[in-house]
Amino acid sequence: MKSVTQRIKEIKQPTGGYLNPKELDIIELQDGVELYLEENISAGLIGMAVDYLTRYINSGNLKESFKISLMGAEKVGETRKAIKLLNDINGLDDVSIINACKLCGYDVCYRAGTTYFKNVDEINPDEKTIFNIKTMVKRGINFFEKYGPIVRDGMTFAGGYTSTISAGDGDFTTQDTLWDFKVSKSEPTKDHTLQLIIYYLLGIHSYECDFTNIDKIGIFNPRKNIIYRYEIKNIPSEIIKEIENDVIGYGNARKINVDNDIMTVNDIMQYLKISRHMVMKYYSNYNLPLRKEKNKYVISKNHFFDWIEEMRRLKKEQEKQQFIIFIVALVVTLIMLFWLFSMI
Repeated sequence: MKSVTQRIKEIKQPTGGYLNPKELDIIELQDGVELYLEENISAGLIGMAVDYLTRYINSGNLKESFKISLMGAEKVGETRKAIKLLNDINGLDDVSIINACKLCGYDVCYRAGTTYFKNVDEINPDEKTIFNIKTMVKRGINFFEKYGPIVRDGMTFAGGYTSTISAGDGDFTTQDTLWDFKVSKSEPTKDHTLQLIIYYLLGIHSYECDFTNIDKIGIFNPRKNIIYRYEIKNIPSEIIKEIENDVIGYGNARKINVDNDIMTVNDIMQYLKISRHMVMKYYSNYNLPLRKEKNKYVISKNHFFDWIEEMRRLKKEQEKQQFIIFIVALVVTLIMLFWLFSMI
């Protein structure tokens, strides 16, 4: 089983692609700003920093925007350092952008494994790189002011995955469009357009995403400040069917059983070895993201294990705080005892 991007690498597409990028409608946004050609950190880090900072500015939710970075930091035992970086992100000042880039250095631990991790202290964007990131985030904000608001952010497709494609997550949806952010110096490729079609079809087949209003797919590139968009109705039905059957695997009855993607309250009880009462207490008091479906509370596995990770992180933080309080109380007590004995 593979992710969307891994599966696309295996596919031999028709000449020009299932959806030729040259057929995309192009909208150029003008702001009169030229980016520097030279940047001193990797394009991947820049792309993540622009993505996460744009999410943060739009939502105001710092922890959620850098969630993957925090989970990566936990895997290498640097949660405290990551949280310090996170807490120093306050907008688009230079310090915030530098910290965002460093924080994004932890993503690789979650996405690819700790083997690929490099010390984030070595990530130091220069003035030109900071300027480019700041400009691209501003372009992202302007884009969503014109084409937003965001309806869904960081989508997974529980119930839509198959034994061929078992992972993959989309960037954003607005009212009528599924969007992908590409901070690239190049034009969109046939792999990019296929990726969007796959995300759309996963969404249509999933239990989590309401795609009834989605009639377009699009790419926004804040580096170029260009929108690439296409109406789904213009994709031939035989192409849609071929992607569903031969690329994703729906035609061969290979859709993953719902039980593999969705957990019920009973599943949670068995996994955590707790009562139904405790599950509902976690739901009401600790933000366990259950949702009601056909008179039952359910949750996707992705959301459940994300919640588990967050609870573990919070528990560790709480234990640290309790230890600090204990040490402070002990020191104060010793000082008071010393003072009392000195008075005798």
